[in-house]
Amino acid sequence: MELFSQPFVQAVRQTLATPGTVVLGTIPVPKGKPLALVEEIRTRADVRVFSVTKDNRNHLLPDIVTCVQSGRK
Repeated sequence: MELFSQPFVQAVRQTLATPGTVVLGTIPVPKGKPLALVEEIRTRADVRVFSVTKDNRNHLLPDIVTCVQSGRK
C-alpha cells in the first residue's frame, strides 16, 4: 500500500507543505489501528475533511467546489 512507501509519504508531505497548493484527495474512515500519515493529514489545520454518506453524497458537490475554489485564491 502507498502509505507504507517512504517516497510516497515524503511526496505527500512535500505537496501539502507547498504554499498555494490545493489538493483534493480521499482518506479512509478511521477503523482499527490508526495510520500515521492519514492521521497527520486529517489533523492538519489547513485540511477540510468531508464525510461522505449515502444520505449526503448527492449534495456535497457545491460545498467541495466552494472549498477548492477558496483555496485557490
